[in-house]
Parts: sequence; C-alpha cells; structure tokens
Amino acid sequence: MLSFLAAALVVAATAALAPLDAMPQTRLDAELRCLLGVYTLPAGRSVTITGFGGQPRGLQYTLSNGQFGNLQEAEDGTFGTASLQIKFEPCSAGKMTLATMQGQLAEQALRLPLLEKETSFYSDGVKLHGKLVLPPGGRAQSLAVWVEGSNNDPSTDDSVWQYELARRGIAVFVYDKRGTGASAGAALSDFQARARDTAAAVRAARRLAPDIRSVGVIGASQGGWVAPLTATLVNLDFIIAAFAMAEGPIAQDQALVEQQVREAGFDAAVLAEAKALTAITENIVRSNMREGFAELDAFKAKHAGAPWLEAIQPRSYTGIFLKFSSEDIKTKGPAMAQGLSFDYEPRPVIEAVKSRQLWLLGGSDRQAPNAGTQAILRQIQLQRPNIAVVLFPQADHGLIEPIQTADGVAMAYSAKLFDLAADWIKGQKLPAAGMFIEMPAGGNRGP
Repeated sequence: MLSFLAAALVVAATAALAPLDAMPQTRLDAELRCLLGVYTLPAGRSVTITGFGGQPRGLQYTLSNGQFGNLQEAEDGTFGTASLQIKFEPCSAGKMTLATMQGQLAEQALRLPLLEKETSFYSDGVKLHGKLVLPPGGRAQSLAVWVEGSNNDPSTDDSVWQYELARRGIAVFVYDKRGTGASAGAALSDFQARARDTAAAVRAARRLAPDIRSVGVIGASQGGWVAPLTATLVNLDFIIAAFAMAEGPIAQDQALVEQQVREAGFDAAVLAEAKALTAITENIVRSNMREGFAELDAFKAKHAGAPWLEAIQPRSYTGIFLKFSSEDIKTKGPAMAQGLSFDYEPRPVIEAVKSRQLWLLGGSDRQAPNAGTQAILRQIQLQRPNIAVVLFPQADHGLIEPIQTADGVAMAYSAKLFDLAADWIKGQKLPAAGMFIEMPAGGNRGP
C-alpha cells in the first residue's frame, strides 16, 4: 500500500536526476497478450495465464487450487518453472500443452471462450484504457470494476481477478491506472483522484454492458481506500475491499513499525521509543515533507546504532525515512509519494456509503496489519448490518499463503477465495450480511 514509495525513493537516490514523475509505462507484448485467459484441464482443473509486473515478456500462471508462480521464457519459446512447462499454440488455436517436470503425461488445455471488449474513457481529461471481460456466452447478472493497489503494473494484463471471476460467471472491468499500461497521464496516489477515475470506469463498464444491473467495485490494498470513496461519486450495488484497511496510511505506518519491533523481540521500552519515532514521521508526512526533519535527525543521532532501528523495514514510510537522508526525503519525497493522501481517514466513508460491503482480510498480513481494521469493522457492523468480513488466518498481503506441494513449498491464493467472492457478488451464499467469519486454516482447495 505504501511500498511503491520505498521503490521510488531507491530509484531516485540511485538514478541521478531522472524526472521524478517518470514511471515505466510498459505492458505485455501483443503476441503474448493474446494468450491470456483461463485454460481448462481434465478433471475440472484449470490454469489461468496473466501478465506479470508490467514486463513485456512476463507471464504468470495460477492453477485452480490457487497455486501461482512466474513463468520463465525458454529459447525454444516454451514457458515454465522448475516444476512445470507450458507450450502455447498460436493464439487463434486457443490451446496449450502443460507438462510437469516429473515426467508425468503432458495434458492439453483449451482456452475458455471468455468475451473481452477493450475501450478507452476519460477522467479529469486523462485518457484511460480499460477492458471488459465477460463469462462464456457474453452474459452476466453482476459486474465488478477492479481497483488496483499501489503498484504501477497494467491491470488489464496482470490482474488475475478479471479471469478468476469471469470464469465463475461475473463480468469484470479492469483499467490501467494513470501513467501505467496503455493509459495516459502521470501515475498518482491521490485517493480522491483515483476514486474519480474508478467512477469513470464504472460508467464506461455500464456503457459496454447496459443490461447488467448489479455493478460494484473490488478494491485491493490501496484500492480498498479508493473503493468506498467511489461509492460517493457513483451508485454502486456492492463494494469488496480485499487485503485493505479501515484505518488510514498513518495508522498503517504505525502498525507496521509496531509489528516489526514486536516480532524482533524488543520490550515495552523500545516500543515506546518506536511510537515516539512514528510521531515524528507522522508530522513530516502531514506537512507534505516540509517540517519535522530537525526532530528526525536528532532522533537518528540519539539512537545511532540502536539494534531495534534495524528491525524497521522500508515497507513503512518510517522505515524509508530511516534509510535515506533528510535532504533526499525533503527534495524527492513529495514527488515520489505521487500525491498520496497520507492523512486520509476511511472510517467515515465506510460508515456512510449505502452499498453492501465485503471485507477480505489476511490474518498474517505483513504489509497492511489489520487488527485495528477488524475492530473498526466489528463496531460498524453494529450499525451497518450489510457489511460482512472474512478473515483468512494464514494469509499475508494479497491473500496469499504458502502451501505444501509435491515439489516443496509454493505460494497460493487462499483456499476458496475467488469462489467466495463470486458467490457473495451473486448474493447466493455466505458470507451473509453482518457476519464475521474466520476461514479454516489451509482449507479445501479443490482440484
């Protein structure tokens, strides 16, 4: 949610005087983009292919049990990992061959005939690129607009949710954020501006699919701050906030620092020092990085060499400020923050919007600690029974967790994540309104 700021500051500190607002506007090569989608395998299994990291030749696979990984391109044109190999036929054929590296029989997979419609639309005068993905047959009763997090990857290539929900009967509209993929403009993290962009995306989706009456948004990570704001600008039937927070960026930073210091085994006295540090860095971001540097430098000097400072990693802006000089932060930080709404408080918006809401949280989230979010949502549920919360206890940020496979430990999306989201959007199954559910650890992953 704030991790892009760390990456941007590293680039700025090491790349001389490159334009501070320059972001790589890359997307998947066209010859690979036409391979994206869901491929069906025998016994009810499937493999979904998406782009990865905005890389022109980067592909990622996701199996129907949630396991995913990056595919490396070989000289012979195949793609694979240490445990599997994929050979794509030409796009017009809609086929691939998947083989495991243990010598098991190769399997043919057929691409599911999802219907895709690309479009352009405008927000604040900026031309944005979007794509509607419809289930086979081109009909759906519900449509979800995907709201990307803080990364600058092209959602129209890289989002796995567009295909995982479409194959479950939900229409999905994805769009590249400003300055990413095929969208114009400069990348930004101003939540109000991002909400305007998402509202424009909702209108574009409704134009492309006028017969769909139930329309909502899915906001991931930073997008979870944007999604409820969108409901203040355009009518929405539902909102999903995934691995997001009901607290703002400042609370996120403070929770991250506390989490890291606690996990490193330091005592209450050190936690108090860490709290004093985050009070200083809070003043800096609230002033748009104009004030508070004398206090920060004095704190650094007083605690120079203190081992607990090493526990604070640059997943938080406080961790970033510890790694860079005050001069670097002062001169480069505001541009690198891309207008991030540091002082935004999401709770009043979450309480005020009328759309039904589903919150999907990871119990082991190391980027967006959500103990405070859980408490806030429980409080709101007392007044707003149309909010449901689902906690995946072992999931980290992204609702991702390790699983054991025949080849060792792999990363996977939490069990039944996409089934649960699709069922809730359709209004067919749990989680019912007002419920707070903790999913079983591990869970049944199906085929």
